[in-house]
Amino acid sequence: MTRWWRRRAESDDEGTGVQPPPGPNEQEQARGPGIGRRPVGGHLTVTEVTEGRPEREIARVEISAEELHTMRARSAIDTLGADHPDALTAIRELAQVLVTIPGRGEEAIELYQHVARTRWTTLGDRHEDTLSISAELAGALHTTGQLRLAETAWRDTFGAQAETLGRDHPDALRSACGLAAVLEDLGRAPEAEPLLRDVLERRIRHLGRDHPDVLSATNTHAGSLIKCGRHAEAERALRTLVPQLDHRYGPDHEKTIAARSNLGAVLVRLDRHAEAEEQIRAVVRSTEATSGPDHESTFTARNNLAAVLHAQGRYADAVPILRAILGGRVALHGDGHPITVVTRDNLANVLIDAGHHEEAAELLDRCVRDYQRLHGPGHPRLRTAEERLAWLRSP
Repeated sequence: MTRWWRRRAESDDEGTGVQPPPGPNEQEQARGPGIGRRPVGGHLTVTEVTEGRPEREIARVEISAEELHTMRARSAIDTLGADHPDALTAIRELAQVLVTIPGRGEEAIELYQHVARTRWTTLGDRHEDTLSISAELAGALHTTGQLRLAETAWRDTFGAQAETLGRDHPDALRSACGLAAVLEDLGRAPEAEPLLRDVLERRIRHLGRDHPDVLSATNTHAGSLIKCGRHAEAERALRTLVPQLDHRYGPDHEKTIAARSNLGAVLVRLDRHAEAEEQIRAVVRSTEATSGPDHESTFTARNNLAAVLHAQGRYADAVPILRAILGGRVALHGDGHPITVVTRDNLANVLIDAGHHEEAAELLDRCVRDYQRLHGPGHPRLRTAEERLAWLRSP
């Protein structure tokens, strides 16, 4: 295995395509076993102890998950040393919390790298614990936008798990989904689709067609078909899947929302805009109600609504939605994060069609610089942005 946990570089960032998300189960699997869980805080209790009397609580102070796990990790390191197994567990749990906090991903990666390096050294690169932390690190690299490094990490982890545990092992299937997710975000969906199809077929074979993991894998594969341009196949799968999920979980469950989002996306690509808008507006209502207005899933749903409005020529409706998404993603992910860059590109595209060429050129100029940083020369996104910018600036 390549020792990708030893190195990091600014040039490891990559772009993230704005597409309907995979099913929630597969998305969590793709980020690693410890990523995607909701961090839980705790409290500190001050107690008065007097001989001959029962203990009396004087005060209770609520503390965040970050504060709780930071204290645990520091205590374990001070008491046991940074390489002790219990200290490594505490450090890993702190990393799992930090990776969910905007702006703290780099710290989480450093902690994951320490745990992975120590496990590698003490247990070996094929030990199940080493591979488990490797998957979490790969997911963290993906979450922070370091896609090329994340691809290497997922390839190494998936290959080792397939070799030692077997291709049908749940951990190997999760890592296959992780690798596929990175490939899609790198704009290489045709490489991702066979991986996701294989995961789906293996899950059907072992679990049956109605198992929740199979339903989630079906949606993830359908999303990949959309990105590959195989729209008719995707629609057939989703037309069957959405009613199944609606009946099983209800319309506002995250799995139903994800599948309905994919269905809306494929209908846009099939130029059935009225049907698409109906599906996507339902997704927006559900995500706003369940996740809140500033959650990434809500931004994705609104972006898809803007896309269908753009396709119908309703630019005045699409532009304000994309402006709000861009502001929200800057606040959530940062100004230079791959998904923020793609959102800026989307806004520029609509502004061009709306006739606001000067503002679109300013946005595209920024996108070109960001794509150069994220992808390097020759990437399709960079070429497209450069061509549109040149057209806008031509006499």
